[in-house]
Amino acid sequence: MTGLVYKEGGFEGALVVKPYPTHEVAFGGGDEGAWARHNPGQTPPWFKRKDLMVISDFSWEEGVPAWITAYGLGYLATLLAWMVLAVIGAVKLIRLLMRRNEPYKLFKADA
Repeated sequence: MTGLVYKEGGFEGALVVKPYPTHEVAFGGGDEGAWARHNPGQTPPWFKRKDLMVISDFSWEEGVPAWITAYGLGYLATLLAWMVLAVIGAVKLIRLLMRRNEPYKLFKADA
């Protein structure tokens, strides 16, 4: 799974491979040292490390990266597809249960 990691105190960021699956897609950002001030004495999270597996770097000062928009729309399309699949599955289950209540309907027509 991938995520967008924004660097603190700047307009740079990167598309990285996350170390474990999470539903969040954007991490970091804010003022320089903001995370350390709000979490004193704690070890930094994975997105604060320097050894991230970076797929692509970007900077908002160079313009709007088109792939970030595509990345966000793809994330939303995936969520929408799962919701549609859940609705289709529920409809099929309801139809199966309704047919189960009338198991001999075909045989009555033959008689």
